[in-house]
Amino acid sequence: MTNKEIILAGFALKKTPRLPVMILSSGVWTDYRNGLTLQDVMIGQPQKIAQTIIDDNKKVGSDVVWVAADCSNVIVKALGGKCTFNLLGEASTIDEPLVTRPEDVDQLRLEDLENSREIANLLETARIVVGEIGDEYLVAVSQWGAFTLAGQLLGMDNMMKTALKDKPGLNHIMEFTERLLLKYWNLFIDAGVEMVNQAEPLSSGDVISAKLFREASFPRIKSANQAIKRISTRSLHICGNTTKILDLIPETGANLFSMDYKVNLNVASEKLSGKLAFGGQLDPIRVLLEGTPEEIEAESLSCIRDGGAAGFVLIPGCDIAPQTKLENVQTMIQTAHQFDVTEIY
Repeated sequence: MTNKEIILAGFALKKTPRLPVMILSSGVWTDYRNGLTLQDVMIGQPQKIAQTIIDDNKKVGSDVVWVAADCSNVIVKALGGKCTFNLLGEASTIDEPLVTRPEDVDQLRLEDLENSREIANLLETARIVVGEIGDEYLVAVSQWGAFTLAGQLLGMDNMMKTALKDKPGLNHIMEFTERLLLKYWNLFIDAGVEMVNQAEPLSSGDVISAKLFREASFPRIKSANQAIKRISTRSLHICGNTTKILDLIPETGANLFSMDYKVNLNVASEKLSGKLAFGGQLDPIRVLLEGTPEEIEAESLSCIRDGGAAGFVLIPGCDIAPQTKLENVQTMIQTAHQFDVTEIY
C-alpha cells in the first residue's frame, strides 16, 4: 500500500499494515530549515517551492503532505488586512484588526481571494505537488475554522466580547467567515488537494467554555464540513485541552480529529474509537524539540499504545517548532513505521 492508501484506510477505521503517521501543517518548520520565510513561499517561484515541499517529505516520510502550510493568514491579507509574513522561523501575524464591528464584514469581498497574487502562487504550488506526488501521498491544506477566523478579523479581545455579549453579531461575522473558509478550500480542491483541515485554536478548552463551543464554534465546524461535499477527507485540529468537548467531535463531520498533548489519549480513545479517526499527540516542545531520540521513541510508543485502535494516527500535538531537528521528526515517523500493529488491532 502507498502512504496515501494507508492514511485513507486509517481514516476509514480499517486495520492497516503499519500505523498511519503524519506531521501537522508545520510550514514554518520546513521553511526555516530551507532558509525561507512564509513571504518567500507565497511570492516565490511555485516550481521551486513545490520541489522544496516534495524533497522535504522524502526526508520525513509523512503520509500527509501539506501545501500552503502555516499560510492561513494570507486570507486576511487578501481582504486588505495588514499582516507580517517575512520573519524567518516565525509564524505570520495580523498587525491590526481588519474590522471593528461584525457588520463591517459586509464591506469585504470573497472574490478578492481570487485576485490575490499570494494565493495564486500557493495554488500553483499545490497543483505541482499534487501532480508530482499526489498518487503516493495525501496532499492537504489547512485554514482557520470560522470561529478562529472571526477572531483573526476582529482581534482576540473584541472577538471574546462579541462572543459573550453580542450573539447576533457573532453569528453575522461567522456566517461570513464560514463562506470565506469554504471559498479558500474550494480554490485548493480545484487545484487537486484531497484533504482539508479546520484549525480552531480559539475553540480550545483553554480559551472558551464547553458551552460557548457548543453554541458558537461547533455548529460552524459541522456546517462547513457538510458544505464540502466535493471532498471526502476532512480533518479538525483544536489546540489545548478538548476533553470536555470530545463527545461532540464525532458529530462535526470530520474524518480525523487531531488533538493537543493536553488530552489524555486513554480518555480520547474511549470516547472516539470506532466513531472517527483520531490522532496526536506528541508534545511538540518537551518531546520533539527538546527530547532525545530515545525519549521521542518512548513517547511515540506511549501515544500509540494509549490510542490503541484502528483509526489512530500518530501526529505531533500541534505545529512543530522551527528549530526542531529533522532527526527528531524522523524518529517519530520511523517509530510508527516499525511498530507492530498487531499489538493494538
